[in-house]
Amino acid sequence: MKLHNQVMKLRSFPTLIFTLLLVSFMMQSCSWEDEELPPLKGTEARLQQLNDSLFNHFSSKWGIKQGGIFMRISSPSGTYLVSSNITPPVQDNSHFRIASISKTFTAAAIMRLHQQGLLSINDIITKYLPNTPDYDIPYKDQITIKLLLQHRAGVFDVTNQDIPDTVDQEYAGKRYSDYIRGELKQDDHNFTFDELFGVIAQNGLFNHTPNAQFHYSNSGYHLLAKIVEQVTGMSFNDYITETFFEPLHLNNTYGVVSGTDQRMRDSFLESFATILDDKGSLHTFETVEDNMSSTIADGHIVSTPADISRWMELLITGQAGVSAANVALMKEMLPGDAGNERYGLGLTFDQGLGYGHDGFHASYLSRLRYDPATKTTVLVVATFIYFLDGQPQPGPEFLELAYGLRDMGIEGAQIVNH
Repeated sequence: MKLHNQVMKLRSFPTLIFTLLLVSFMMQSCSWEDEELPPLKGTEARLQQLNDSLFNHFSSKWGIKQGGIFMRISSPSGTYLVSSNITPPVQDNSHFRIASISKTFTAAAIMRLHQQGLLSINDIITKYLPNTPDYDIPYKDQITIKLLLQHRAGVFDVTNQDIPDTVDQEYAGKRYSDYIRGELKQDDHNFTFDELFGVIAQNGLFNHTPNAQFHYSNSGYHLLAKIVEQVTGMSFNDYITETFFEPLHLNNTYGVVSGTDQRMRDSFLESFATILDDKGSLHTFETVEDNMSSTIADGHIVSTPADISRWMELLITGQAGVSAANVALMKEMLPGDAGNERYGLGLTFDQGLGYGHDGFHASYLSRLRYDPATKTTVLVVATFIYFLDGQPQPGPEFLELAYGLRDMGIEGAQIVNH
């Protein structure tokens, strides 16, 4: 049961711990890059060798047997998709959870409404939120829509932070969703925006005053989705389906909104968590199924390599329904934290890769970027995670995998373009 509880915590990692560990890890290099490999001719063969090398490094180091790595790169010279230890091999239409890459759709929805004059990103959020106790959150009269997009509003992240143990609630000191699903045994509970913000409002929770600093918040993006619903009169998922999925022919992309809809549509990529216990034994668990209803707007979307890569290219090039001028606003970066060194309006940036977003949920770890300079889209994904039982997460193993994917993506783009 202890190991199972560790797996359940993979739904999200505390942002502060992630930041502190990332600071210490940034000075280290990924040792897999030091391995000498014989040169291969042909772009796809070289990409396959690169992908195999990264997976083999982690398989050898951690004993990974289930789950793998894939990379998809699209550029003017062609499209390439390679995978390692994933059976059957990844296809362009293989479903997987894109996690926080979903935030790019939320940001695009807001920017489109801004473009249409139905709202302004400089407006205070109280102009659009219900005037009810559930939305009486701290500093609501000082928070703008833009600050929510930038993760600078200070909104407490109710799905990604433990509730302070100082509040007078049965869920004090716990993650609220874990309390509902675990202790109350309501695993298929349908979480709602009203419910989640009611927890924040009732307990007066916040992280900092608006615009004081960067603090990544899933709940901030839930507020953005609620604003979309208030402005359009549609559910958030219906809005992004009718505005983006359908007109852009993202036919294999969909949002999961029901707590009972816990398994993806066929065909999908399985994901696995491998845990090393205190006796030195490895335990591997499948992590495919989950209740995603608490992640609407921050991580509830399922997509495919082809669909999500196309989405990012269309978005950054101003062809997704958000004008080039408004995409330029999204690309204006401010300092973030160690986990997101630069962050704009729902986008981050990597030198050598371009603009996009990262995602992590239940052993699906992904990085998606589009580089306007080279017209290259890079998607790198791991379908496994490894950690030590009983240690705070994420640990250095998670960060080594994340940075390995990033560096492989950069090298892969160089192979394709040079």
